[in-house]
Amino acid sequence: MTTTPQGSALDELRAAYHEQLIRLATERDAARRQARMAQAQADVARADLASLTSRVHELLNAAARHLPDLPAVESSKGPVAQRALPAASGDPEAGDSKAGDSKAGDPEAGASEAGRSEAGKADERPVRAA
Repeated sequence: MTTTPQGSALDELRAAYHEQLIRLATERDAARRQARMAQAQADVARADLASLTSRVHELLNAAARHLPDLPAVESSKGPVAQRALPAASGDPEAGDSKAGDSKAGDPEAGASEAGRSEAGKADERPVRAA
């Protein structure tokens, strides 16, 4: 009769182990569902942010056409990084192309882009920094 208690205890352990496995699998599945939902929400948030960023750039560019003191915003990917890179690089030519675009409507900039000389561009730099 000693086999019956051992068998019963072993069956109880198996049942408890099986219940624990089922509970852990359920928790794992719930965590996976939550992770998928969070990923979907993050994707929606990124899309919303991209849409809003695009709309803000459109509005800023429209405003820049009507307000000469407001520089135009680059509409391509990473506008802040693109504006920062030419200034940070040692190449003076790289900074002039971006700076010329943003100063197109500035009354202090003088003549049009086509009529500027290299000396005129050099004179313009202190004004831009102010």
